[in-house]
Amino acid sequence: MITDIHSHIITENNDTQIISFCIEDYESESFKLAKYISVGIHPWFITENNIMQQIEWGRNTATYNNKVKAIGECGIDKLCNTPIELQYQAFTSMIELSEELKLPLIIHSVKTNNDIISLKKQFRPKQKWIIHGFRGKKETAMQLLSHDIFISIGEKFNHETIKCIPKEKLLTETDNSKLTISQITENIATLLNIEPEELTNIITENTNNLFFKG
Repeated sequence: MITDIHSHIITENNDTQIISFCIEDYESESFKLAKYISVGIHPWFITENNIMQQIEWGRNTATYNNKVKAIGECGIDKLCNTPIELQYQAFTSMIELSEELKLPLIIHSVKTNNDIISLKKQFRPKQKWIIHGFRGKKETAMQLLSHDIFISIGEKFNHETIKCIPKEKLLTETDNSKLTISQITENIATLLNIEPEELTNIITENTNNLFFKG
């Protein structure tokens, strides 16, 4: 029962989490202990010297590790120092891997929603795309939703945005938060005026369809 689709902090309830890893984490204890994982190339950590190594690691790990349930996080961040062309190279390689392995894509997007939509039009992916940790305005969310992109909500979010997301497109996550996924779910449920258990059931159905469809 996955309710936390993107976390960097493994908990005792790790059968409810997808833990996100990049190449620098693969020898960690969390990598060994996690039940479900995603692997990707974070735009913050790309250099000309390591990009090909990261692409190879991501491909090998996603192909041969049966704990992998998604590709990511990966994406484009216009506020970080990584050259934008390297970010595009890494991200497009992960898009291609997502399609090849038939795994959902978990996306890190900072000031790049138009770029993400443009790439989705270009690649026409069959696999589902998820914007993680979305904090943006209702108008931006509606634009992403119109292109069949799921939205994952964490500790911080725009209250008006939450109300406009169709429940079948809504996901939850902890990322690096000190809050538990239950606390985050309760905060969202309160705003939506539904019981936390009902929202948990909705999220579980969404994650089952996304990550366990095979």
